[in-house]
Amino acid sequence: MIRVNGEPLSWHPGKTVEDVIREKNYRFPLLIVRINGRLVPREDYGKTEIPDGAEVDVIHLMSGG
Repeated sequence: MIRVNGEPLSWHPGKTVEDVIREKNYRFPLLIVRINGRLVPREDYGKTEIPDGAEVDVIHLMSGG
């Protein structure tokens, strides 16, 4: 089990940041992701595995003027 933005989400070995984004149906184009407080570069979302018990923060950035 992992927690995404404070909510529980099932975990399986090999689960990546990209998997979480897809499962949570996050569609906003500007996302920042941290695993246990560590920033994950956008280009690594598909290859960064999330460990069991991790705290994952997905932050939607706002832009505009």
